[in-house]
Amino acid sequence: MKKTISLLLPTLLLILASGCVEELKTENFYTFTGEMISDYLDNRPESFSDFSYVLERAGVKQLLAAYGTYTCFAPTNEAFGIYMKEHGYTSIEQLTDADCDTIAFGHVIKVEYLTTDLDNGVVGTANMNDRFIQVYIDSLNSDYYVNRDSKIIIKDQEVENGVVHVVDHVLLPSTEQLPDLMVLDPSISIFCEAMKLTHFDDSLQKYMDENYVYEDITYNYVRQGETCIRPKHRRYGYTGFIETNEAFAKSGITSLEDLIRYAKDVYDTSYPEDAGKYDADFTHRKNPLNRFVSYHFLNRTIYASKITTTISIMPQYESVDFYETMCPGTILKVEKGQGTRYKGLRLNRRWDTSFQVEGVLVQDNNGYDGNNGVYYTIDRPLVYDTDVKTKVLNTRIRVDAASLMPELATNGIFRNDEKQCYWVPEGFSDNMKFYQESIVIYQYQQPDYWCWYGDEIIGFGLYDFSLKLPPVPEGTYEIRYGYVPMAQRGITQIYVDDIPQGIPIDLTVNTYGTYNDPKIGWVRDTGDDETDDKNDKAMHNRGYMKGPDSQCFTSAKTLARSQQNLLRKIVATQYLTPDKDHFIRFRSVTQNSLEFMLDYIELCPKSVYDNPYQREDRH
Repeated sequence: MKKTISLLLPTLLLILASGCVEELKTENFYTFTGEMISDYLDNRPESFSDFSYVLERAGVKQLLAAYGTYTCFAPTNEAFGIYMKEHGYTSIEQLTDADCDTIAFGHVIKVEYLTTDLDNGVVGTANMNDRFIQVYIDSLNSDYYVNRDSKIIIKDQEVENGVVHVVDHVLLPSTEQLPDLMVLDPSISIFCEAMKLTHFDDSLQKYMDENYVYEDITYNYVRQGETCIRPKHRRYGYTGFIETNEAFAKSGITSLEDLIRYAKDVYDTSYPEDAGKYDADFTHRKNPLNRFVSYHFLNRTIYASKITTTISIMPQYESVDFYETMCPGTILKVEKGQGTRYKGLRLNRRWDTSFQVEGVLVQDNNGYDGNNGVYYTIDRPLVYDTDVKTKVLNTRIRVDAASLMPELATNGIFRNDEKQCYWVPEGFSDNMKFYQESIVIYQYQQPDYWCWYGDEIIGFGLYDFSLKLPPVPEGTYEIRYGYVPMAQRGITQIYVDDIPQGIPIDLTVNTYGTYNDPKIGWVRDTGDDETDDKNDKAMHNRGYMKGPDSQCFTSAKTLARSQQNLLRKIVATQYLTPDKDHFIRFRSVTQNSLEFMLDYIELCPKSVYDNPYQREDRH
């Protein structure tokens, strides 16, 4: 029996009257004036009788006859003829029930996407098989291809309950695990040899957590009018960024032996304390080749369209995210320019007045999707060298809070397009610890939320949980907590590595529309840099900072820096080392059901926040 938990906040009326731009969801209501998707198919039996038969056997036909919003990629009878010939069938009736389920579920998405909503990469919502459909756009001919070899031959057939795209091949997901898929690609054979030699392919085999128990429980987030659901599965996944043989050759690497020498040159310099110690054992995590291979992978399935986002970012700034890699103690910077600043998605790029590191270009329209992950090809060797540690990562590292939990991306929760909130249960993320039973939810992206990148982590009641911080290069850092004060929020105590940091923080102080608390010291900018710098320094001395001027409400372009209720709290100044896990913990000290909100975490090195020659930038 399905259960629902609802906490009706006592401040509900105040909340609804507040200036928050977070809006309630509404349902879809239609007046029948034409065809449903099921009618569209049934009314054209000469084209879709085989697909209709498969949908009927899988029990999906009834769904496509109901109200809602769906995208249906509909293979023609000719497409089924090709499929049956390839699989040795002589009639559609020979398909097994499992065949019908896989085909039917794989062609339907429970969100409507016109081709104008699609871009190179993957469709933003998984299909009914919980797999993502890949899209390639031939810009020369304006042709759209899905899952590589299936062309959309009739597009954007809008009906009452969604849209139909007619395709010329049956869509079939890859059934290979990621490393097995990679070895089928001759263009990356040198990297695959290295992956085999280090046995790192053994680390890329997990797919499903069979011990995860799904509970059909929902949480009613009353203020937002959202129903937060539990994840149905706990899948494992991986993302790789892989050099082609051609890319290696440009760096003088034409064989596995060349790559072994190259990796030793890089990682003996980057880790001099380990030089020569592990060269004979390619399976050791500190072996140079092992470090080289493992730095190419993230322990999450995340597609290029989700790995960074321009939601809530001013157009003159790049969108930037940081992710922990599978090479212990390392992170990867992901950056995408907007407009004409530069093309493409790049890894470990930094281009400013201090450093010029071009970074590695990702062929983000060319992903290869396996059963438990995806890989993209890159244009040059990707390494964690001294330039990355001392230049690229010698910067303020701002991390979207939800990206600290890899499982959110792998299971289609992180930056999801279906506008669905999720209740994150205890044990779901390896990077999250619960110290007592807590309600923690992921609030999906909204362009005009008062949030960095439009999403947030919300806690309720007597929450007490922690998140693992990303492993940054060794040094002294300011650890900062980005949040939005609002009237319905409570008081939280923050810990770093289980040590309380200062007094509890009242998350209602500096709520939008209230007075500016002198303990925080927020003062509106004057336009005079010298005066504004003095005000920023005074605010910093109180332990607070304004929101970044790269963040905005997407529609109005209102800067976060100009909003008194977008704040950064300086939690601690601490020496961090990448060989030790560090955690930031949040505990409610309010004896009621008031909210907690976590937007992002900043790890800012001393070379940036305490630079006598150059102040920290405002973005």
